[in-house]
Amino acid sequence: MHLSNRSQQLQPSATMKISAQAKQMVADGIDVINLSIGEPDFETPDNIKQAAIAAINDGHASFYTPAAGLPQLRAAIADRTAADYQLTGLTGKNVAVTTGAKMALYSVFQTILDPGDEVLLPEPYWVSYAEQIKLAGGVPVTIPVGDSFKVTPADLEAKLTDKTRAFLLNSPENPTGVIYDQAELQTLKDWTDAHDLMVVTDDIYGQLTYNGASFTSIAQLTDALDPNIIIISGASKTYSMTGWRMGYVVADAAW
Repeated sequence: MHLSNRSQQLQPSATMKISAQAKQMVADGIDVINLSIGEPDFETPDNIKQAAIAAINDGHASFYTPAAGLPQLRAAIADRTAADYQLTGLTGKNVAVTTGAKMALYSVFQTILDPGDEVLLPEPYWVSYAEQIKLAGGVPVTIPVGDSFKVTPADLEAKLTDKTRAFLLNSPENPTGVIYDQAELQTLKDWTDAHDLMVVTDDIYGQLTYNGASFTSIAQLTDALDPNIIIISGASKTYSMTGWRMGYVVADAAW
């Protein structure tokens, strides 16, 4: 079988491999705390389950949906995002629903990257980011950070080239859990604005904060969504719906 050069450059997901190993250990009777995969330890709430069952019984799952998702769902996501992020002007046209936030990220990189475009990627990072960038023909440019596990404008500047297209931000971050505060985010936004770079902000863990910590998205630093900022999120973490595969993109674009 012939495989494309692109596919041969990819690495299997380390998190899925370790998760499968941990689940097998549990099945073998070993007491394991599985920290390999970002999955809540509670089930999807019953009201969500019942609403889905009712929708299936009412025939809403029988036919194709629009490519960007059901209009009612897109509008609801826009309303929820506008309320949570204090953003004006968001409508369902700013939202594209995807099969999980992973597909949202994949679709964004396919949309914004040309072959050879570079994406600044602070490390450590979720293992799939680099592979998604490669699949789009892009180049992941990893950026070592200090003991704070937070990237700074100086770190980014050191890796900037004329091929740099975007900066990928994840806060709260997988795997470290660090959360950037508003002042830190403002310095990063000032730097990306100065260089006219896209910011892909993966906010999937935004509702999972503990011990008095609070979440601010870089998208919240303006009253309306910045055209250079793309929000990635979904239902997987907040509502323990990893198996339901419902993610979305919010951007200053009509899908």
